[in-house]
Amino acid sequence: MYFEKTTVARMLTAGFESENGLTGRRVEFYVFLAAIFIMPLVLLKITRRPRLKLPPSPPAYPIIGHLHLLGKLPHQSMTNLAKKYGEIYSLRLGSVPAIVISTPEMAKEFLLTNDKIWSSRSVHMTSGYYFSYDYAGIAFAPSTPVWRSLRKICMSELFTQRRLEASKGLREEEMQYMIRSILDDAHQGRLIDLKLKINALTANIVARMVLNKRFTGCIDSTVETEAEAHQFKEMMEEHFLLLGVFMIGDYIPWLSPLDLGGTEKRMKSLRKRLDAFLDDILEVHEVKRAKGPIPEEDQDVIDVLLNEMYQQDSNESKQLDTNNVKSTILNLFAGGTDTSTVTIEWAMSEMLRNPTIMGKLKAELDARIGKDRRVRETDLSDLPYLQAVTKETFRLHPVGPLLIPHVSTHDCEVGGYHIPTGTRLYVNVYAIGRNPKVWDRPLEFDPERFMTGLNAGVDVKGKHFHLLPFGTGRRGCPALPLGLLIVQWTLATLVHALDLSLPQSMEPKDVDMTEAYGLTVPRAQSLYLNAKLRAADHLY
Repeated sequence: MYFEKTTVARMLTAGFESENGLTGRRVEFYVFLAAIFIMPLVLLKITRRPRLKLPPSPPAYPIIGHLHLLGKLPHQSMTNLAKKYGEIYSLRLGSVPAIVISTPEMAKEFLLTNDKIWSSRSVHMTSGYYFSYDYAGIAFAPSTPVWRSLRKICMSELFTQRRLEASKGLREEEMQYMIRSILDDAHQGRLIDLKLKINALTANIVARMVLNKRFTGCIDSTVETEAEAHQFKEMMEEHFLLLGVFMIGDYIPWLSPLDLGGTEKRMKSLRKRLDAFLDDILEVHEVKRAKGPIPEEDQDVIDVLLNEMYQQDSNESKQLDTNNVKSTILNLFAGGTDTSTVTIEWAMSEMLRNPTIMGKLKAELDARIGKDRRVRETDLSDLPYLQAVTKETFRLHPVGPLLIPHVSTHDCEVGGYHIPTGTRLYVNVYAIGRNPKVWDRPLEFDPERFMTGLNAGVDVKGKHFHLLPFGTGRRGCPALPLGLLIVQWTLATLVHALDLSLPQSMEPKDVDMTEAYGLTVPRAQSLYLNAKLRAADHLY
């Protein structure tokens, strides 16, 4: 067989004759064999990079990746995937790399051990762009000096015990108003839409603390204030709705310009309306500031943020601007109203399905409070069964079942797996709360589990990784003290002041516990109840 000389062979064999009689042609033949069998191995060794071990992953489709696996309730779908692929697995959501974790151990690895790496947020969410002023607010901003400055303000100025104490009077007024509103409907023979009443309460509390104004169901209202209230309520309802809408362009960017369904157009329109509304609010506050210093007890959240904005040093990387202020206002409304409302409605639903639990809470309230005075915020620490009911609600019905997704800022190794920069992290607290390896009888609503045994000392403040309704670490919810206060105090007041019961045609087992999905995970159907006064007549 004849082998044509190659350039390499020519160079190696030119003028070569071995002493043992090998001709140049024979040497050329051996070199050619070496080139065929050895060189590819050398090149492969040089060019091939070591394969990094990634978390396991389900089979994916082209383009969409694993989006088809998420379904209408992604937290439930991800929980089912964890049963097959384990406590940590990877997904490709269109072009977005993601991992999902479903155990307390993994949550601790990511949110404590590697907290700094996972303290950022995605900047590829359409709703975050429009409603967080290009990711300028506390909730959706990436990890930047400005975000760290905002978080410091929230922790040291906005949600301190001192400021909560200063705003206690307005919360008491709003609670009184809600109970009277429920009794007015009951006296007229109407069923109570519990979600509507609680949402009005939480919206007014947040509005007064943030803006120093009431909006929903104004007392002594005028035509002007009613019109303003209606405008605000309409915008916030649209805001909550659009925050929870799935946007295909967030995961497959080349589809984004098509604006399938017209959702982005709606976001642009609402953003303009919100911008004008917030500009008017800020102008009012600027006029008030121009008149002189505002006493601390009269300052709302906007006053505090404006103070910080105008008193900054010259470090431009930490400078707050009006976009940071407006975005944070919207974040506070989104995080402070719907989340508390949904949690309270789930808690009432579970107690109506379990009359024995409702009876135990009433007994505790009667023993510690009596029926001749109202429940005070200062009573909450003396109501252990109420606290247990609240924790059990957070465990079984977390309103943010996947938390707000984190994003990695660097490559890291976790659990023996390599996680690349820019990966999105979903912490499935819904799965953790229903994990039979973590909780005994996980699908039962049983507050007693927090009264004795290993879980007696568990709280929701981020130290215990099997109960993380508010998240933890750098991205833990800064408004936790206010959110927990509103949930516990409202629940205690409703049960103490009122006898709430199901319509006559319903049995406890008939209470529909189907979930819906959006910004939070509320009941799919509103809870309608009968109500009558339980406390002393003169209290309300």
